[in-house]
Amino acid sequence: MLSEQKIRALVLQRQFIHSPWTEGLSGLLEHLGALQLDAIQRITRAHHHQLFNRLPHYREVHLAEAEQRREIFEYWSHAAAYLPMAHYRYARVRMERIRAGQRHWYEKNAKLCRYVLDRVCSEGPLRASDFVRTKSGWWAWSDEKKALEQLFHEGELMVSHREGFQKVFDLPERILPAKLPTSAASELDYGCHLVRTFLGCQGIGRAEEIAYLRREDKPLIQRAVEAMLASGELSPLGKELILTEQLEQGPARVSRKVRLLSPFDPLILQRKRLRRLFEFEYQLECYVPAAKRRYGYFCLPILYADRFVGLVDLKADREVGVLRIESLHWTEKPGTSLEASFHRALGQFARFHGLESKARLTA
Repeated sequence: MLSEQKIRALVLQRQFIHSPWTEGLSGLLEHLGALQLDAIQRITRAHHHQLFNRLPHYREVHLAEAEQRREIFEYWSHAAAYLPMAHYRYARVRMERIRAGQRHWYEKNAKLCRYVLDRVCSEGPLRASDFVRTKSGWWAWSDEKKALEQLFHEGELMVSHREGFQKVFDLPERILPAKLPTSAASELDYGCHLVRTFLGCQGIGRAEEIAYLRREDKPLIQRAVEAMLASGELSPLGKELILTEQLEQGPARVSRKVRLLSPFDPLILQRKRLRRLFEFEYQLECYVPAAKRRYGYFCLPILYADRFVGLVDLKADREVGVLRIESLHWTEKPGTSLEASFHRALGQFARFHGLESKARLTA
């Protein structure tokens, strides 16, 4: 058995929070399995924040460049995400299910799907706004937008890139690299892939955590776990699972520095897991009515070494070029070392956004 301290060290080591990833952006996505997208831009979008914490010298343009080189692509994982192009065959499993009738959000309008697909075929890459809108508003999607999304989830269309935050759709044959394997993985192969990827980047975990937001995948994940335990690729660790090779390696020592994490960071995305492993309660309160918020609209968890020590609500005030601290809450009284590391982290985070390096506490 590993001690709680060693388990935390292993999780942090596999997440590359304190030790930077040095093998490139696409390599990092292969390790993480997915990079969750989010539309909220209170500071920066979640996918950029996650990369900033793991890649030395990361800039937002680097993600677009990796997409242009077709090293990564956009699809659905546990949520909307960027995925490594090398994992395309695993995404095909879900695409085939959607084609076979599994519903995503809306009932399929086959006639409208044919219409929008024909236009993309003949005209080239198109956005939803290039079609006649039958409705308006962010949440009231047009029928054409629904058709584009249906074809996207079926794999008949892919996202070429985004303009602003609007998807630009094109045909897969115009996007996929020529020698890329495109046949769907088998169900068992896909299940083993999900198990390996989760435990490879999270250190330890449970079957229900591997299946987080993957209701349709629960049975195949369980079959994969049983097969991998039988082969010795997986080892039980109390109630946890671990890749046997990681059990033999042992975790490195945890660095004593602060990291400000995105609410959608894979380290903290599963709140029950966060509570179990790090004894930290966290809720993203931007979805909570203002009168009921305890800490702030968009609080970022403050990680120091191997423990979470507080929450800071930050806002990028681009008009005056300042990163503002709207509120700051410590779970323990900060000592000199913690305070110094916190202010260094704030300065680095502000500079990443092109803002004044000294964050200002809002009165």
